[in-house]
Amino acid sequence: AAAPKHPPPPTSRREEEIPELEVDVDELRDMESNDTRAARVKELLVNCYKPTEAFISGLLDKIQGMQKLSTLLK
Repeated sequence: AAAPKHPPPPTSRREEEIPELEVDVDELRDMESNDTRAARVKELLVNCYKPTEAFISGLLDKIQGMQKLSTLLK
């Protein structure tokens, strides 16, 4: 008897599922406070269905590091 045929695995559609998002880091760096920056990034991620807190926190940490570095280089 022949083994039952299994359907081929579904093709990955991850690229279609992930919309592109542009974050203007210079715009965020020019803002007064981390609260303002966080609010702006939350606006950009409003349609994101995954948890965004860790992403926002990491992004703000990187921006603060960039600001400290640019201050040191002046």
